[in-house]
Amino acid sequence: MSMQVMRGWATRHASWMGLIGLLGATQEARAGDYDGSPQVAEFVGEMTRDYGFAGEQLMGVFREAQKKQAILDAISRPAERVKQWKEYRPMFLTDARVARGVDFWRQHEAVLARAEQEYGVPAQVIVSIIGIETFYGRNTGSYRVIDALATLGFDYRRAPTSSARNCANSCCWRAKSRSIR
Repeated sequence: MSMQVMRGWATRHASWMGLIGLLGATQEARAGDYDGSPQVAEFVGEMTRDYGFAGEQLMGVFREAQKKQAILDAISRPAERVKQWKEYRPMFLTDARVARGVDFWRQHEAVLARAEQEYGVPAQVIVSIIGIETFYGRNTGSYRVIDALATLGFDYRRAPTSSARNCANSCCWRAKSRSIR
């Protein structure tokens, strides 16, 4: 995956990473598997040079990241077959999910308005994605964000043009807006 493609992905997805940082997702820190990685050093160099990130801060973030083989195994074998929207709709448009979405929006109204103003992503889109991906915080997974993004960004080799290679950019955007540990 070329750095140009990674930069493009980071630019397109900066708003989501900033929002996650604004919502304050943090995780416990520990020693990692990417300390001294030439691939990480090259990536951090480009993000520093091209986007003004603090290189030492990013290196510190990646030093703590740990490769998670279970993540690579899981993404290599999707849990479900490809479904059409008519099959997904009943799972996602439930009274409970809509009610939690309204509560979430009310609780985070100021942050959502700020994210919409700053990044240009409508609050309803942000709320919808958080609802589908986490059921508004109910399902958050068991991996640290930094571990998942670094593992997918630097170790997932599905295809040369796979957007998963660009997950490392997410780490950078979150690190710039707030801690991702």
